[in-house]
Amino acid sequence: MGLPPTVLGPVSPEGAKPIGGQPTSAAAPVAQVLREAERADTVEQRFREELPLRALDGEWHMLDHTDLAELIQLAKAADLAILGQYPGDDSDGVTWLRPDDLMIDSGRPALVVPYAGTFERVGRRVLVAWDGTREANRALHDALPLIGGAEAVTVMHVGVQQADLDRDRPWLERIVRHLGRHGIKAQPEESPRGGIPISDVLLSRAADLGADMIVAGAYHHSQLRESLLGGVSRDLLHHMAVPVLMSH
Repeated sequence: MGLPPTVLGPVSPEGAKPIGGQPTSAAAPVAQVLREAERADTVEQRFREELPLRALDGEWHMLDHTDLAELIQLAKAADLAILGQYPGDDSDGVTWLRPDDLMIDSGRPALVVPYAGTFERVGRRVLVAWDGTREANRALHDALPLIGGAEAVTVMHVGVQQADLDRDRPWLERIVRHLGRHGIKAQPEESPRGGIPISDVLLSRAADLGADMIVAGAYHHSQLRESLLGGVSRDLLHHMAVPVLMSH
């Protein structure tokens, strides 16, 4: 699998955890602090061992939950950030990193990994969510280094009505031909949403295909609008069952 030359991650060593683990305040139990330190040491050792095996150049930075601004600056100098899924609850008083904040503020793509499940490899069977928007195009091209050796790539367009699918079919076929020029054999698919949220259509199809990664543009509308009214990006990040690569 051809990874980009610089990768920032994993930000969350074990699923979706606060950056650097739980905050190490004076009230935190000593045993918990030691467990987090041991976990961080283990992840760092694994990270340093993998770099030469993958012919990658990398840096290790230990950040805590207060260093979100520094993390965003680091992400700007990386090709890809690997993040744990946001749990959707800050009620425990911990500042969690939201993948969408990093994508939007850094301008870099993020591979978001679900907090449940084991994902040893991604990019073998890929579902690309394509709607012709700038964000979808950005995500697809950011994903090229990861999907170059894929066994199967499906480019899926979900339309509100059949008329939308008929109108947009030429550019769906055009992007499939474009992938072919990159040596990626992709199959186009169309599906009317039929009153079902687009995110549900994509997640269901990803399960049918045995996909190990979804590629999608992030936040075609503002984050505020999606948080209030819902949206594909937010729903994918909340309900993902496989890693999702997103770009904004």
